[in-house]
Amino acid sequence: MENPSADIPDSPLFKRRTLLRGGAVAGLASLVPVYSAFGASHAAGPGGPEPSAEKLLLTKFTDPLRIPRVLRPVERGDYDELTVRMRTADVRVHSDMPAVRMWTYEGSYPGPTIETVRGRRLRIAWENELTGTVPVTAVDFGAPGGPSPDPLSNYPGTAGCQEVPGVAGLKPWAAVHLHGMLTGGGNDGWMENLLAPGDVQLSAYPNDQSATALWYHDHTHHVSRFSVYAGLAGLFVCRDEEEQALDLPRGRHEVPLVLSDRNFDLDASGALTGRLVHKVEMVNTKLMRTHAAPYTLVNGVIWPYLEVDARWYRLRIANAANSRIYRLMLLADGRPVPGALKVIGTDQGLLDAPLAVEGALNLSPGERADVLVDFSAFRGQAVKLVNTMEGVPPGTSSTRNDLLEPDVMQFRVADRKRAGRSTAPPEVLSSTFERITHHDLPHDAAPRWVVLVGPGAANVPELWEMEEVMEADAAGITLPAAGIVQVKDSDGTLTTLRRTAMDYDDGRTFTVAHDSVEVWKYLNLAASPHPMHIHLAHFQVLSRDNYDVTGFDRTVRGTARPVAFVKAAELEPHERGEKDVIRVGTAGEIRLGPNGTPGELVTVAVRFPVTGRGVHHCHMLEHEQHMVRPLVVGPADHLHAGHQH
Repeated sequence: MENPSADIPDSPLFKRRTLLRGGAVAGLASLVPVYSAFGASHAAGPGGPEPSAEKLLLTKFTDPLRIPRVLRPVERGDYDELTVRMRTADVRVHSDMPAVRMWTYEGSYPGPTIETVRGRRLRIAWENELTGTVPVTAVDFGAPGGPSPDPLSNYPGTAGCQEVPGVAGLKPWAAVHLHGMLTGGGNDGWMENLLAPGDVQLSAYPNDQSATALWYHDHTHHVSRFSVYAGLAGLFVCRDEEEQALDLPRGRHEVPLVLSDRNFDLDASGALTGRLVHKVEMVNTKLMRTHAAPYTLVNGVIWPYLEVDARWYRLRIANAANSRIYRLMLLADGRPVPGALKVIGTDQGLLDAPLAVEGALNLSPGERADVLVDFSAFRGQAVKLVNTMEGVPPGTSSTRNDLLEPDVMQFRVADRKRAGRSTAPPEVLSSTFERITHHDLPHDAAPRWVVLVGPGAANVPELWEMEEVMEADAAGITLPAAGIVQVKDSDGTLTTLRRTAMDYDDGRTFTVAHDSVEVWKYLNLAASPHPMHIHLAHFQVLSRDNYDVTGFDRTVRGTARPVAFVKAAELEPHERGEKDVIRVGTAGEIRLGPNGTPGELVTVAVRFPVTGRGVHHCHMLEHEQHMVRPLVVGPADHLHAGHQH
């Protein structure tokens, strides 16, 4: 995790390639889980697949995009009801390879899109009909006792890898989490309230929040990185009157795009078998580089194509990958089209006005974006959605860029405009959305500090909960000291923080008053970004700031000198609305300047409208079991009752 050379494009490790079949680059599985390629990108002719290349093993843009079927609940008086079954199924992900055995919702990957209406309370019976053991081969390619010769490599098959013990026999226990739904802790899919095969999880959802796209997935403690990878994920769409009154694309012109990445085993002849392979690098038995696979799936199809009319489309994009951050750009004639993607909504609903994406749309695991695209500008063309690396111009002719520009999908645009309405997005979207600023916060709101740190003594990434130390007490601390972090902000104010909890079962817990607004400050001292998710809450991002973190002593695990403000950073369009996941750390390649590794401080204003026991954690599933802490939300009078004793 903390080997910076593995992430510097000019380092010898970066230039080294693992070759497979005719010298193909097998992909990247680096510390920053942003990019993974298998082979080079090729320009596609209009209306056809890309040229077949043996090194790709699969031909791109061969299969049409699959649209998940829609499930709508049944009205039962004051409630709507729905039953969703978890089933083991064989799923076709590419026409040139065998079907893939997966754990699914209702027999498909992703599961069906559940569509509801705001204000209709919802009860879902999640029935566990899964069979067998987890249909995933889990391996690591790290050399025992130290880093592998090429920590950037990822490739199909398991050659040269070791099996990860304890995974092959995992039984199909489950815990369904409707990510982003504001519901009490008892219905949130608590990760330790496991559902055995044959049992039912009964969850009640108030379903009273703005129109948006949520998603549901397995949240079984310790093993969600395998159960979600096995296929347990699906989209959830909520409608409301405000959204319905807008003249937005709908029907077949509103398209869900659930993004993920997968790897597969090979048979003796080198052909893909369809067996899922979860491959990471583990160093010294524990340190895990996050998962990055060579094949990108959209709605469960590898590199699909979609035939579109020359008109506006609405794309509901969700990043359901284990750890990959997607940096999405639209390419026409091999060149990026700035502003082609227009964000109209974020994790938790519509913005007040559309915002054009001039660079890349960066979506980390768990994030969603509601996007409009006008395909009338590309009549008769095949345009691509690609996942690229920050700082590398897409479409340029270079071997390095070919490696860093893995394709996501292709849009084949009709050569003439169809009859019917297709209007530009309205200038005003949500009249109810209000952007929160620092001035809107309670004056007595003390911040919660969460510090994200690279591997420590246990050789795993860490999430530290902190408390502020009074100035008089801080004067008596000799620095560096374990668990002590000093921060100097833009005003020069010095804050001393002391670690209070780190492990999941540490006794202290964040307790939060129901209906309160809190300020959470996420400080990233690690070399990789972390998407942070808070259950039982929604938030808005107030600011993103760059910090010099070279004062952090990675051996002592404390600051020798304060981490210091460098400059304010811009929020991206999809970060300016209501959220439930926020990336803390740069989405692109790591840059080591003269002052060392950059850090980030992200400040969010969090609202807690529901009660119960929840968690907050990193949504990189390979980090989740290490970077997770409980929180409790309750009525204020209950939280403070008896404190005088």
